[in-house]
Order: sequence, then structure tokens, then C-alpha cells
Amino acid sequence: MPLPQKVERAMRLTRMMEYQDCDYGYTVRYPSFFEQTDDSLMDEGCCRFSFWQDSTEIVQNAFVELNLDSLTIEQAMAKYASELHATQQRKGNNYFILSGHIHSDDGRITSRRYHAKFVKHRKVWFVQTLAYPEDCEQAVQRLIHEIDDWKVW
Repeated sequence: MPLPQKVERAMRLTRMMEYQDCDYGYTVRYPSFFEQTDDSLMDEGCCRFSFWQDSTEIVQNAFVELNLDSLTIEQAMAKYASELHATQQRKGNNYFILSGHIHSDDGRITSRRYHAKFVKHRKVWFVQTLAYPEDCEQAVQRLIHEIDDWKVW
């Protein structure tokens, strides 16, 4: 069975774990077979969970970014959509969601994709992202739905 199909099956059957950030109090759900990066290796307010097998890496992370320019949802969505080369955008009352291909440092499109949700709370953006190989897009649909439905608290 090809790895994307194995991952899809594992995603369907896995139990979701819950992580609560001790600095900002947000909560993230992640698959039980993902490995958590030690908090001491991360910046304050960050968490990272990953799966790696046969050169396939899927990474889910969350972090907090200050909204120093007091950007509105629309302004931030335009800014990050441009920076991340988003091909899909969607916004709600206090959030926006972007997705697209990850670009290399020299601007070329890679075979990896991302999906990200930015939630505004006062002068802070709570961000949760998922990066995955293009051929695993179907396999990670459960995680994409988790991110889409993410409530920070």
C-alpha cells in the first residue's frame, strides 16, 4: 500500500490528542502518531507535531504572532496571502484561512502544500498551520478540518 494511503488510514483510525499551551492557553488537537517537539526547543507560545517516514514529512504547528501594526482581518489576509502565495483564501469574523503550495527560497513552487488558520485576538494572531506533501492531500483532510474548526480556547 502506498504511503499516502497508509497515512489516510492512520488518520481515519487515530485518536486525537490535545495539547494546551502553558504560555497563552490555546489548545490544539493532533494525531496520536505524530511526535511532539520538546517545548524547550520552541519559542514561547509555539508547539510542533510531526510525522516522518520514507522521506514524507507532515508537520502541524501553532504559534502566536504579535499584531504590532494592528492589522484588520482583511489587511492581514491580503498581507499573508501575498507572502505565502495563497491560492485559496477564506475569512470569518475573527479569522482567515489560507492554503496553497509552499515555495522554495528562490520562488519555485514545490510539491509541498500548506493550510493555515489565523485567529485574531486583540493585538495577537493565533496561527495553526499544516505542511504536507501534495500526494498526501487526501490523507490529511481530517487535520485540515481540525484546523478549519479550530477554536483557540
